[in-house]
Amino acid sequence: MSPRLPTVFLPALLCDERMYQDVIAALGDAIEPQILMSPQARLSDSVTDILARAPRTFALVGTSYGANLALAIALAAPERVSALWLMGCNASVPAAGGPDLAAGLEATPEAIIEFLAGIVVRPADHAATAAFKAMAHRVGAAAGAAQARALAARDDIWSRLGELRMPALILSGDEDPIAPPACGQQLAQAMPNARFELLSQCGHLPSLEQPTQAAASFHAFLDSAMQPAR
Repeated sequence: MSPRLPTVFLPALLCDERMYQDVIAALGDAIEPQILMSPQARLSDSVTDILARAPRTFALVGTSYGANLALAIALAAPERVSALWLMGCNASVPAAGGPDLAAGLEATPEAIIEFLAGIVVRPADHAATAAFKAMAHRVGAAAGAAQARALAARDDIWSRLGELRMPALILSGDEDPIAPPACGQQLAQAMPNARFELLSQCGHLPSLEQPTQAAASFHAFLDSAMQPAR
């Protein structure tokens, strides 16, 4: 029997353990999961914190904000990250003049949570919408504001993506309005050993909206890319 692969999961903005619950259950004994959160106002501080708590080597999974944090971790310690799985990831720095989510979460948290709930998952997926709102209230506006501030101030990393030589799976939802499939395709093309996959009938949070399909993609990726190391 192959050993379970240590796997660190990083939730999206305002999300907690719930967003990976179904994926982890579907992956079963293939992984040894650990869900870590570190809502700091600077990504570099979260990188240091996560690396201090993570296993010596591990596969790293991140969605949206968590995907950008995962990229920062992988660039800081590539020798420790055995594989990357990124979902809903837009690796580009934010455009000037965009919405200030951090200020909004501090001033009118309920309005911002409602706004985000309307775009992070497909409007027809009422269960995922309810799950996101519940997570957002558990995480809280203060932590969400710190995450949003870190995301808004992230560095431009495009020139360094070629350094990430570990196997990588870039998964995008075909109905993601925040990080459209083109973002995932561009990211996969910039990384030497990355593959891109598209999930149908899926928005910004694949592990919440299409957990069975997302888990199947990751399982197949591990079987092909990681088997010699396991």
